Amino acid sequence: MFSALLLSSIYYLGYEVQQNEFFKILTGFSIAFFSYGALLYTNKKIEVSMYTLIGLAIVARIILIFSFPNLSNDIYRFFWDGLLMHEGIHPLTYLPSEIIDQGIVTDELMNALYTSMNSPHYFTIYPPISQVIFYLSTISSAFSVSTATIIMKLLLFAAELGSIGFIYKILALLQLDKRNVLIYALNPLVIIEIMGNVHYEGVMLFFLLGGIYYLLATRNLVSGLFFAGSIATKLLPLMFLPLVFVYLYKKGRGVMTFSVTLTLSMAVLFVPFFMGLDLSHFMESIDLYFRKFEFNASLYYVLRYVGKVVTGYNQISIIGPLLSVTALGLILMIAWKYYRSRIADIALLSSMFISFVIYLFCTTTVHPWYLIIPIALSVFYNRIWILVWSFLIMLSYSTYQSNDFSQKLWLISLEYIIVIVVWYVERKTRIKMN
Repeated sequence: MFSALLLSSIYYLGYEVQQNEFFKILTGFSIAFFSYGALLYTNKKIEVSMYTLIGLAIVARIILIFSFPNLSNDIYRFFWDGLLMHEGIHPLTYLPSEIIDQGIVTDELMNALYTSMNSPHYFTIYPPISQVIFYLSTISSAFSVSTATIIMKLLLFAAELGSIGFIYKILALLQLDKRNVLIYALNPLVIIEIMGNVHYEGVMLFFLLGGIYYLLATRNLVSGLFFAGSIATKLLPLMFLPLVFVYLYKKGRGVMTFSVTLTLSMAVLFVPFFMGLDLSHFMESIDLYFRKFEFNASLYYVLRYVGKVVTGYNQISIIGPLLSVTALGLILMIAWKYYRSRIADIALLSSMFISFVIYLFCTTTVHPWYLIIPIALSVFYNRIWILVWSFLIMLSYSTYQSNDFSQKLWLISLEYIIVIVVWYVERKTRIKMN
């Protein structure tokens, strides 16, 4: 019954619901999440075949391959970047608004895409591997947005199979309960945001997990290749490199092999991508991410309120960079603490989890799909509160109810209050048990 409820709600969210239909989203996702929890509980207590439930997770992803990402409009930017490259124009050369206003490309499809994009006045922020996927998905001029979406989803589906496989291998390597793979494989947020809404955290995670697995398996050359692939999909895994280098140093092996492989791979991936371009365009997009964008934040919203009380206006241009520097400092402190502690493979993964959570609490923007990485890492770290957050973060979809995308701060407050309370209770419970 719970399997049927999960699949039907996944189908409902993928095909029947629009981004501005918050109550429908919340209802469908609540059913999916309830089914997810029941399946995890059933597997633990009654020991339903793990492979049966992995099959269910795969079927849930297959269901969404032919759906259009109605809950996100990022697909239009992906399609735009791909089409531009086929026109011989690098996505970092011009702003979308410049291309339309100056008539650089007069194609009707491009004009239609422009009206649907959510960031026409910003340069693309997607690194080389993401851009390669955009290019391959638009390789034929006959392809529509829907066709390109299916191609992207097929690639994401392959990445998801790889991620599930790597999680299983890491669990076996660390001699942990292999059934924990279901925590990631069946999670509705993961399924919806990767296979439903076409977010490339799925590809980034595949490379990241591959890098971690080969790192733990002492295959440092292959690990360096995978880490480079993860960073070249999205830049966020850069935060894990201090921990990786500390791990290799304390193990007394492979630092040079990993470093050379990572550096050369990054050069091969990034140098051709940026060659002949104004690098400031890409850096401008990153800078705007910290100085302008704000969505479903926690600590930032508290500081924003204080800043408005003190100065009378939004201080994001100061608070955003300050929080990013704070996050960097805390992440380096975690790496230092790991360096000072007894070396352990599981401690590396828990430190990665904590580092990413720090980033999430310090950033000005926390979209639902940002939780995909900590959900995957929680498989090895066993933290219930992150799974609770993977449900509550869907409250952020309330923003899209209105045309002006005004955020419901009381719902965001409720989200973070419950998460913090669950974290505190779980922490106290674990301390008492130990």
